[in-house]
Amino acid sequence: MNIYDLKLSLKFAAISFLMLVSSVQIQAQTSKQIFNISLENGKFMQIQVCSESIVRVRIQDKHEFQETYMERYGILKTDWKAVEAQSKIEDKLLSIQTSSCQFVVNQQTGEILVNDLKGNPIIKRVGFADGTSPISAELGQSLDKYFGKAKSGGGIIGDANYTGKLTEFDEVGNTKTSAILDISLKKEERFYGGGNTSRKNIQHRGTALRMWATYQKTEIPSPFLMSSNGWGIFNNTTAKNYFDVGRFQPDKLFIYNSDGNIDFYLMFGNSMADVINLQTTITGKPYLLPKWAYGLAFGGNTMQDEFDVLNDAVKFRDEKIPCDIFWIEPQWMAKYYDFSTSKKWNHNKFSGETSWNEPYYPKSEGKTLFIHKLHNLGFKLALWLCIDHDLTLSEEDHLAKMSGKPQSGQEHWFDHLTNFIDEGVDGFKLDPGRTLDEHPDRKYFNGQTDKTMHNLQQVLLPKQMYETFREHKGIRSFHHYCGGYAGAQHWSASTSGDNGGGKNALFDQLNLGLSGFVNTSADVLEGVDDNKAGLHLGFFLPWVQINSWYSMHQPWYMSPIEKETYRFYAQLRNALFPYIYSAALQGSQTGMPILRAMPLEFREDRNVDNMIYQYMFGENLLVNVFSDSIYLPKGNWINYWNGEKFEGGKTVQCKVPVNRGGLLFVKGGAIIPFQKPMQYIGEFPVDTLILKIYPDKKSSYTLLEDDGTTFDFEKGNIAKTR
Repeated sequence: MNIYDLKLSLKFAAISFLMLVSSVQIQAQTSKQIFNISLENGKFMQIQVCSESIVRVRIQDKHEFQETYMERYGILKTDWKAVEAQSKIEDKLLSIQTSSCQFVVNQQTGEILVNDLKGNPIIKRVGFADGTSPISAELGQSLDKYFGKAKSGGGIIGDANYTGKLTEFDEVGNTKTSAILDISLKKEERFYGGGNTSRKNIQHRGTALRMWATYQKTEIPSPFLMSSNGWGIFNNTTAKNYFDVGRFQPDKLFIYNSDGNIDFYLMFGNSMADVINLQTTITGKPYLLPKWAYGLAFGGNTMQDEFDVLNDAVKFRDEKIPCDIFWIEPQWMAKYYDFSTSKKWNHNKFSGETSWNEPYYPKSEGKTLFIHKLHNLGFKLALWLCIDHDLTLSEEDHLAKMSGKPQSGQEHWFDHLTNFIDEGVDGFKLDPGRTLDEHPDRKYFNGQTDKTMHNLQQVLLPKQMYETFREHKGIRSFHHYCGGYAGAQHWSASTSGDNGGGKNALFDQLNLGLSGFVNTSADVLEGVDDNKAGLHLGFFLPWVQINSWYSMHQPWYMSPIEKETYRFYAQLRNALFPYIYSAALQGSQTGMPILRAMPLEFREDRNVDNMIYQYMFGENLLVNVFSDSIYLPKGNWINYWNGEKFEGGKTVQCKVPVNRGGLLFVKGGAIIPFQKPMQYIGEFPVDTLILKIYPDKKSSYTLLEDDGTTFDFEKGNIAKTR
């Protein structure tokens, strides 16, 4: 590793990457590059070339740069390989060139500029300011006004015993302890990402985004944005932070960090898909669910007992409506909303797997009871969970164990779950209560407070669930959480939480997909006026969950035409499984979402910059929701419902069939694999695939497959059929 310590006189305390034109020969360096620079204002800068396309920049008051908690707890990549880069120092300028970009730190201007290898500017200026700068107070006041007053605490729907208090506070806090990053923007640039921090736009230029996990507002913020020009930025902090994207000043992106530090990654590609791949290289490739999790997951009413659940299971089979998973809401617990680690089955409603009542029934009776019966019908079982624990305890104990140091000796919250896994439970639904609540008075086991840990807790929860199941069973599990932060995509599936299955949920799906999240879903049918439209959207999500909770979303309680629509979409989804799972496998390798916002696939088409009510489902299917008009990008398109052909580059009006919920088009040249109808994924081996081909010039398709259960895909055990 080459480490350079430089003393630079920076008049404006700013950073820049700039191309140098010089006759001096550049000496090649072929190892990790870390450059430490002392700034004139007393701060310290560190530049790390992580890869040919990723550079990390840090600025802080202390000379020693410590690992962040995102690194300490294994969320961010740290094992960067040696980089072939060229570097030189001349006339107080540090120049770095990789195979992707050219970077220079300029002593006299103090700015960082980034150019491509032809000398064309990618980013003209990257600068920073601390809390003493007037811009900090001005921007902070503007953000306060933009977001208004916010409430901390609050409690989650259904958590009647929550005792936290609601408190009003100024949104951005003390601006004097902040740090500001500002980046010049080109006139034509559009910006995407940010997690589910907006339910008004997917193109964020002209808006501001709040990176703080908040129930029913911004449950899964991700401090990442990418430009339509093929570069992105990841802000590496877990403290509250904001992205002001050309709102405060039209030609600048401001990043406001409340903790006073600057730590960010810049990444450069040829497309937004490239940038998502780089972002998920830093924060973790998306989790690959077991194959059966890409079918239909159904959750019944909270009043149901095991006989109601089994009756529903039999009904799904009798009605020939494919369904793969049942989950049970909190009524399965002996104590409703049990946050403890002594959870037990509610034996008045559920028998569990080991026995109905252990003092009287031997464990050998277990195989005749509820879980086994559900498995006999081809269903997997998931349980609802609520957690109110300091998740740093287990992280610090794990680190102590790995280094041979004493552990705390305290119980880890997830240990008790192995009993349920041994009984046959296949996964868990992680409720936001009370992890998504704020804990302003909590001192965490690692010594930190909520200011540092609140956002990070949203990643540690699915991470520890993933690790528990993997260590205990060695196979992939089905678990999902409606909270999150950057990195959560690597550990679990995500949902829109208690925000219904309508337009709000659609914004979440699009924005999360543009942030590297592949496995997203929503409470299908909740909050929609038209069940058929809700089903159309729901069955074209990356994974499908129909959550009754206090409702009754069983198809046999619907009108005859709605029930038939329900059956049709469930059967179509099941038949499309090879296509869907192939896209999921692709996403696990590249971060490319299954549900793709239009700008991701059609970047050059300015008509789709902020297009909301349609998206690509995989590479070949165009889904339109909540509208009978659809924009068709250039090319040839086929209406899936009736086979009618259209030339693209325009908006067309099409009538939605009475037994459908929206429009569905196929891209010309598509090759789409289907499987024979099944009652559930894996009901019988797939020995034949049906290819539906929509000829249009020359085209190809690559089908990806694996065993659907183990982690062997991580070793490259993925079959490709072209």
